[in-house]
Amino acid sequence: MRTVLAVFVIGTLGLASHAYAEVPVTPPCGPRLASLELPGEPVHSGGKADGSVTLNCARPQATTVTLASAEPAWASVPESVTVPAGATEAVFPIQTHQPDYIYGEYGVAITASLPGETLTRALKLKPGLKFFAADSSVISGDDVVFQIGLNGPAPEGGLTIPLESDNDALRMPASVTIPQGALGVAGFRGKTTRIPQDAQVTVTAKLPGQTRTALVALRAWTYDPGDWSLTGPARLRGGGFYTIMSLNLPNPVPHGGIHVTFTSDEPRMNLPSAMDLPEGTSGARTVQVSAPYDLDRDVTITATIEGVGARSHTLHVGPGLKQITFTDWPLYGGRTYEGTVELGTATSEQVTITLTSDNPAMQVPAQVVIPAGRSSGTFTATTSTVEYFQYATVTARLDNTFLEESFFVEPASG
Repeated sequence: MRTVLAVFVIGTLGLASHAYAEVPVTPPCGPRLASLELPGEPVHSGGKADGSVTLNCARPQATTVTLASAEPAWASVPESVTVPAGATEAVFPIQTHQPDYIYGEYGVAITASLPGETLTRALKLKPGLKFFAADSSVISGDDVVFQIGLNGPAPEGGLTIPLESDNDALRMPASVTIPQGALGVAGFRGKTTRIPQDAQVTVTAKLPGQTRTALVALRAWTYDPGDWSLTGPARLRGGGFYTIMSLNLPNPVPHGGIHVTFTSDEPRMNLPSAMDLPEGTSGARTVQVSAPYDLDRDVTITATIEGVGARSHTLHVGPGLKQITFTDWPLYGGRTYEGTVELGTATSEQVTITLTSDNPAMQVPAQVVIPAGRSSGTFTATTSTVEYFQYATVTARLDNTFLEESFFVEPASG
């Protein structure tokens, strides 16, 4: 360490005297390159990375370090990087390229230099994303077909590439995997939903330090079905019997077809499955609905066309036939018995049920009336004298529904 002799003059009563002291002085930093650091893992070619240079000491002024790449067609660096005054380290960007295919790994020499001194390190490269392409324009609702490729074979175990879409109208799988040894994958798909206005969607494939994007123009899907409707009868009798309704579409279905679903404010209604109607469909389409036998209420059924809207129809569901019973059992010939016709629930209005028997051995009245507020009605049946076992089916009919019950008439005992 050098020292400097300092002289101090002290004045006292007009007399002068001299004082001496030694002040330490730090020698100036003669900069040297302590290190050149590059990514430890291979970089996907075509991607970005960072390197850094470190000096052996901090200088009071900025220091410029010269940089160079032995193969700028594969990896380029700036001409120099500046270490700020008072600092020892500076970071510089590395941009890699894809002039050709890589099979395995490829090394590019990167150098950092100060006057009279040079450090060289190898930047390792491996295959990166070479292309990512998609259908440029699709009608929303259709699938979008993608292809993706590398500038070299995928490594052992394959290469999984995350995918992202910037618009929910185009839903992508979370990732796509290029199998080991393959250069790419073609034909994987993104799902779109129908949108009323055109949209531009950007889909991004990502690897560390590298992204590729594909642009897709999603065209609006529109359908004006005209004065469309869901129609049907005003009343439906419960009990599982189907009634016919009609989905009416005056205007033809456009490209891609339509998806129609059916719902009801009564969860126990038996509704049609969803319908996919192809392009060109128009006019009336038959649909069938039924109800359980224990309802007595107004029910609304709704047809919804995806991307278009909904239409509803309300009808009244009345209770259906549940069972026919007799108070006594077994039934013998030559006697009278009290029978009962039961509905699934109490009826809000009077109903008239017709009865028939397919065997004279069991005779029933033509009708049974169940008044409003009741769920059953009684009748008197007469059996004929029989010499041997007889089998009779009694049928109850209510509106367009029916119920059959079978009974045995046996010869009277002793």
